[in-house]
Amino acid sequence: MKYVKKARKGFIGPLGDDIPSIFPIVFAILLFTGSILYANQMVAQKAKQNSIREGAMALSYLVTENGFISKDSFEKEKLCGDKLKPRGASLGVTFLITYKRFCNGIPIDPASDDPNLNPYSARGDAVLPYYAGSSGEQGETWFYCSNEPKALDGALFKPPAQSVLLSFPIAVPCPDEDSYTNGLGVVNVISWK
Repeated sequence: MKYVKKARKGFIGPLGDDIPSIFPIVFAILLFTGSILYANQMVAQKAKQNSIREGAMALSYLVTENGFISKDSFEKEKLCGDKLKPRGASLGVTFLITYKRFCNGIPIDPASDDPNLNPYSARGDAVLPYYAGSSGEQGETWFYCSNEPKALDGALFKPPAQSVLLSFPIAVPCPDEDSYTNGLGVVNVISWK
């Protein structure tokens, strides 16, 4: 007697029946791994932004610790070369710090040409926080300090997209650089990596 083996329809083999269920498992593993990598990237980006902000705060403490700044005190204390540049290097941030004298008031919109919004509108880019230059005129960058070699004197400098800009009021000599009376000034601390 001959045994006839009945063929089972649709049976591919022990592994063949499990292949359709492997695809959702592989997809789920890839989705899980991708979400973990995305979350890790977001955490790293926030950590970088926080380190830039911490660097800007540390530098701003150094430039505002006296509450008053004059060109003589800035040069005598060697604030830029002896304090700011080494501190920026130790924090790993690049910075541009600009000092401005606003003895006639602070403009509402520094980029505006309207004299009601910006009393220094005729001066152009020199009143913007990113302007690296040295001018004795009110509203313009009085002097600056930077550890960025691309920050050219007398030029508008545009830092990278992930930068931090902090502005603080400070007392400055007004209406002239050698006046004994104080007026309103602004120190802008811009830092990035």
